[in-house]
Amino acid sequence: MAERRLLILYGSQTGYAEDTARRIGRQGWRRHFAVTVQAMDAADRAAVAAGAQPVVFVCSTTGQGEEPDNMRRFWRFLLRKSHPRDALAGLRFAVFGLGDSSYEKFNFPAKRLFRRLVQLGARPLVPRGDGDDQHYLGVDGALDPWLDALWAALLADYPLPRPMVPDSVAPEPSARVEFVGGGDTEEPAEAEAEAEAEAEAEAEAEAGSYAARLIEAERITAADHFQDVRRLRFAVAGGGDVRWAAGDCAVVRPENAAADVDAALAMLGWAAQADAPLAVAGRGLRTAAVTTLRRLFTRHFDIGAVPRRSFFEMLSYFSESAAERERLREFASTAGQDDLHAYCMRPRRTILEVLDDLPHSRVPLAYIFDVFPEIAERSFSISSSSLSLPPVIELTVAIVRYRTVMQRDRVGVCTRWLGALPVGSTVRLRLARGTMRLPADPATPVIMVGPGTGVAPFMAFLRERLLAGGRGSDKNYLFFGCRGAHRDFLHAQQLQQWAAAGALHLFCAFSRDQERRVYVQHRIREQGALVASLITDGGAAVYVSGSAGRMPADVRQAFVDVIAAHAGLGAEAARAYVEAMRKAGRYQEECWS
Repeated sequence: MAERRLLILYGSQTGYAEDTARRIGRQGWRRHFAVTVQAMDAADRAAVAAGAQPVVFVCSTTGQGEEPDNMRRFWRFLLRKSHPRDALAGLRFAVFGLGDSSYEKFNFPAKRLFRRLVQLGARPLVPRGDGDDQHYLGVDGALDPWLDALWAALLADYPLPRPMVPDSVAPEPSARVEFVGGGDTEEPAEAEAEAEAEAEAEAEAEAGSYAARLIEAERITAADHFQDVRRLRFAVAGGGDVRWAAGDCAVVRPENAAADVDAALAMLGWAAQADAPLAVAGRGLRTAAVTTLRRLFTRHFDIGAVPRRSFFEMLSYFSESAAERERLREFASTAGQDDLHAYCMRPRRTILEVLDDLPHSRVPLAYIFDVFPEIAERSFSISSSSLSLPPVIELTVAIVRYRTVMQRDRVGVCTRWLGALPVGSTVRLRLARGTMRLPADPATPVIMVGPGTGVAPFMAFLRERLLAGGRGSDKNYLFFGCRGAHRDFLHAQQLQQWAAAGALHLFCAFSRDQERRVYVQHRIREQGALVASLITDGGAAVYVSGSAGRMPADVRQAFVDVIAAHAGLGAEAARAYVEAMRKAGRYQEECWS
C-alpha cells in the first residue's frame, strides 16, 4: 500500500487560508494520513517536485489580485523559465482559492497556480475550488462540496487502513505548550530573564521591521464629524537608511487592549499564571520560545475577532456542558451555518463575547494555538515621501467605529490600538510594496481619484513628484471626495497650498454640501474635455484609491464616458481603450473592503 502522507501548503495574508488549510489537515488526520501543514514559502520545493505525496494548495488573494506574502517565493520558483515542461509530472495536487467575487480579479492567485502546475505536468486530483465570500455561507459554500470530492479522489488511491477517527475525538494539538517550572509566577530570575530576552528577540525578528516612535497624532476631521480620521507621524530609528517608494505601505501588528486581555485570562482561569514563563514549541509559530500568557493574549491571539467556524469546532471538544457542546457542534457543521451567521457573523460577536456566553466551554493550555486565531497584520498607505529629510512615515488612519445589531459599540482592533497610542510611544512596523507605482517618466501627467482616506497614497505621490522637481511637478490632477468641505476634507490645508502654487489641479466633490449628491465621478465628467485630452494626447496615468464597492466601477465608467464623448470613440471602443490602459499599467486601482 502507498505511504499515506499528505502535504497541505497555504498562502495566507490575514489567516483565513491558513485556517482552511488546518481544517483540511484535521480531516486528513481523521482519515489516517500523516499530514504536514505549512506556508508555501516554508515548503521543501524539491520534495514537492518529487511528487512523493499529494499536495493540497490553499491560497487567498491580496491587494488587486496578488499572491499572499508567504507564497511569493514559492510562486517565483514555479515561474522559472528553466523548468522543463514535465518538471512536476510526478505530482498529484489540488488547489482551493479564497476570494471575493465582487472584485474583478477574483481568486487570481489560485487560478494562476492551478494553471502553472498543469503547465509543468502536475495532475489535478479534482477541479480547482473557488471559495467566495459573497456566497451566503461564505467560502464554506464551495469548500464543503469540494472537500467531499477531494477525499473521494484521495481515498481511491489511498484506501482507509481502518475506520476513520470519529468527529467526537479531539485532534492532537499542533504545538507544545507548558509552563516553565509548573506555572509558578515566582520563577527564578534566570527564567524571567530568558522570557524577557526571548521577547526582545521576537520583536527584532519581525522581518524587515523598524522601531518607530510616534511624534505626532492629530485628528484631521471636524470634532463633531462622525468619522475620526487621524494623521499619525512616526520617526524611524536609523531613519536616514529607511527608504520607500510612493505607493508603498507601512505594516503593523496591533495589540489587544489590556482590559480585554485581563478579561480573557480571567474567563479561561489563567489570571494567576498570566505572567509565568511559558515554553512554546512546534508548528513554526511566530512567537518567542519562552513567553507568557499575557504576552500571547496581548500580541498574538485575536480575541476581538469574529470567530470562524473552526473556533467552534475546536471549542466543542472541551465543553463540560452537554447543551453548550451540542450548540458548538451545530455551529461547526455545514447544516448549522445559517444559525452561526445569525449568532455570530451578523451581530459581529467577538471571541471574548462567545467565551462569556459559553461559561462551561474552556480551552486547555495545550490547544491555545489551535483555538485562537493569530492577530493579522494591517497595512496602511504611507502619505509621506522618503525624499523628505529626515524621512518621517506619515499614515492617514480612519478609526473604525460602528454599532452592531446588538446595539454594542465596536472599535477596530488595530485602529483602537493606534488611536490610543500616546505621542512618544514606540511601535514596530515594516515596509511593504504597494500596488500602485508612479510613471517612470516624471513628465507624465498623473490623474488621481481618491475619495476619503483613498487620498493617503496620493499625498505621497504628490510629495515625491514635488520634491523631485522637474517637468512633471505641475502635471498633477486630483479628484478628491468627502461629505463636506468643513467636516472631512482630509489634508485640506496642504492640498490647497499646492493648488494655489500651481503644483496641483484640485477638483473636490463634497457630497453633502448641496441638495444634490455630488461624487468624484461627477467631477470627472464635468472635466471631461480636460481628462480626455490628458489621457489620449498627454499619455496620462490614472490612479484610483479608496473603498471598494460601487466606487471603482463608477469611476471607471466615468473615464469610459469622457473618452467616448471627447476622443471621438464609441462606447465599446472607449471601454476597450480603458481596458488597454489597465493592462499597460496606465490605469491602476488600490481599493479595499
